[in-house]
Amino acid sequence: MSNLKDQKKLVSVLIPVFNVEEYVEEAIQSIMDQTCKNLEIIVVDDASTDGTYDAVKKLAIKDERIKLFRNEKNLKIAGTLNRALSKANGYYIARMDGDDISAPGRIEKKVKFLELNPQFDLVGCSIKTMNENGEIVGKADYYADEEFLKATLKYRTPVSHIWVTRKEIYDTLQGYRNLPAVQDYDFLMRMTTKGYRYTNLEDYYGYYFRVGRTGNSISKYGIKKVKIHNYVYQLYEERIANGSDSFNSTYLNKLLNGNWLLNKLNLLSGKFLFQAIQAKGKEQKIRSKLCLLSSLISPPQIKQVYLNIRFRLLLNQYLKSSAK
Repeated sequence: MSNLKDQKKLVSVLIPVFNVEEYVEEAIQSIMDQTCKNLEIIVVDDASTDGTYDAVKKLAIKDERIKLFRNEKNLKIAGTLNRALSKANGYYIARMDGDDISAPGRIEKKVKFLELNPQFDLVGCSIKTMNENGEIVGKADYYADEEFLKATLKYRTPVSHIWVTRKEIYDTLQGYRNLPAVQDYDFLMRMTTKGYRYTNLEDYYGYYFRVGRTGNSISKYGIKKVKIHNYVYQLYEERIANGSDSFNSTYLNKLLNGNWLLNKLNLLSGKFLFQAIQAKGKEQKIRSKLCLLSSLISPPQIKQVYLNIRFRLLLNQYLKSSAK
């Protein structure tokens, strides 16, 4: 991509990793093989307890673009991403996870889009989902229409976290806030408040996301993720009304802890939800539906189902209007 080299618009690819020894080589290799070569690949190991760090170290010997760092203690995803950001020198920032796969042209397509459409500040794409064995099991469509994205902000993250954006956006928003599992949604909502614009390459499936793997966000957070998602939207509404929000880690911890009975129900609901995702990935449709129904013992999960229905209704309206 010679035009980028001429303009010296380096792309910093942030890859936080934690206990993904089985997948990390394939994930990073998919970035090494990108058609956009003007990259620095910043990998931060979040104190893994398996062979993840050593696997990346071997790759770093082969490719000088890889910059490998290791947290002395586990900082979780937001802290790890912010450390990676502190090491980034690029004009653009791209995201990548340590157990997924990027299509060869993913970064080039997104950078080219931002270069040709300067009215936009961030761009994502649609994704394919795959199981632990790398077999394609589904897809997730992300849409380009800004009005539709704005209408669905309450119900779903408008852009998947594997976006490309300018580093100055991160500088303005001061990176990620410590909101487990939804730090990307919060980042986009704060972008929205500031008037930044984002979209998706909706017909381009340039990323392969691994689902049903023990250790990913749904298995770690379950219903807590739903509760934090709702909290982030409340913070967004506060900013719209007051110009600032009341984000508070102490309140967040209280929100997540709740009372012992709700905690038990939420934990059990989260397990059923994760089992539903695993069963879907193995094409066990009946088991997946039964597990999904069983997850409805939790009030937050019931609310999430309601929000999903609302999203589907809006999506159906959008698709019908687009088809005219």
